[in-house]
Amino acid sequence: MDFESALALSRFGLGSTVAGLEALPGPARDMIHDEIDRGRVAMPGQGRLPTSSQLIAEAAEFFRSRKASSDDKTVSPVSAALDAEITARYHDVLMTAPVGFGERLVMFWMNHFAVSVDKGSSVHISTGAYEREAIRPYVYGRFTDLLLAVETHPTMLYYLDNVASTGPNSKVGQSMGRDINENLAREILELHTLGVDSGYSQADVTAFAQALTGWSASRRAHDKAPVGEFTFRDNQHEPGEKTILGESYREDGFFQAADIMVGLSRHPATAKHISTKLARHFVADDPPGSLVNRLAETWMATDADLPSVYAILIDSEESWVPAPAKLRTPQEHLIAMLRATDTRLAPGLIKRALTAMGQPLWKPPGPNGFPDISAAWLTPEGLSARMEVAALVAARTARDTDPREFAPAILGPRLNDTTLDAIARADTLRQGISLAFMAPEFIRR
Repeated sequence: MDFESALALSRFGLGSTVAGLEALPGPARDMIHDEIDRGRVAMPGQGRLPTSSQLIAEAAEFFRSRKASSDDKTVSPVSAALDAEITARYHDVLMTAPVGFGERLVMFWMNHFAVSVDKGSSVHISTGAYEREAIRPYVYGRFTDLLLAVETHPTMLYYLDNVASTGPNSKVGQSMGRDINENLAREILELHTLGVDSGYSQADVTAFAQALTGWSASRRAHDKAPVGEFTFRDNQHEPGEKTILGESYREDGFFQAADIMVGLSRHPATAKHISTKLARHFVADDPPGSLVNRLAETWMATDADLPSVYAILIDSEESWVPAPAKLRTPQEHLIAMLRATDTRLAPGLIKRALTAMGQPLWKPPGPNGFPDISAAWLTPEGLSARMEVAALVAARTARDTDPREFAPAILGPRLNDTTLDAIARADTLRQGISLAFMAPEFIRR
């Protein structure tokens, strides 16, 4: 197996499967391009998991029924929904992808458009569906479509408190005295598109928040849309023309904010902001300026066509510097260990392992997601937790797995003799596998 393919699996993929690097049907770089050309990622559950609207409606009905009956002993559907989402990913999709570039992109965009399961029951129960509905179908499309899918999704609207945002001069605002909530507008500008210090003002935030009034989720059976689905409430929408970044947008109901987001997706600051984040995620904490510029130029030249941007990322020589420059995040590390050993863990154990390592599943500390620099994870506490999880996974590997054969099979030419010698001197086979999981060649990419 060539060094580039071994590097590709680590840097741009999910790590080797239990079959080892030699089982790859071709050069990994070519396989990544094949993923981009196919233009789709796997769907967890293959259509059998409930939609976000079904889940939100189920949660709403559960809490209404429990409140009415004063029976707090019934089991909430919220945790069961999350466990089903974990099983669909960690027992199937993440384990079988040959390289997994598309799955890495899903993780990247899910962190870029972060929501947190601790926001409330509507967000908690629907976060997995949000990934399935608003992220996965658009990973290989245009950024404009991805942006609109995310910002119209009920999970995001609940998470950033836009469901009740009301224009003060709307019908509801005038009759009930409600006002706008700026959370969604601010995070779209600061995190999702332009980036901080990109030139927008507080006036832009306020005007955008006014344009977004009325973007909501149906909460009652007699609403225009089924419970849990996106709905536009024109009686809460702030009327009038809005000006964002010097550009005027005429009053057009729902389409006013949508038109603003189309403009934001094509803005040079958005191209630079997200190109930097992509290069930082895959290549280096301080990504090469030449690579970032090339990605941003492609973004602008192709109207934010994401596959074109990804192809430049994969074809750029700056992306293939042999020395590892990134530390796998806890989630990436756990997935790599499970793939390498074909180990299945129960959903509760996966959640506990990720929490122990500092990256609880779908529970970032804020709308800016989890940090994407190695220093955030390279702490004594974090490494100690990884060692414990490595031992946990190693204990569940096949009893006859020889670490002296296992390590070369999953790391290939990236494995150096010093590491292999340390693994060979382990007291037990399981200890040797655990050492392989904590080797620099495995933990770094």
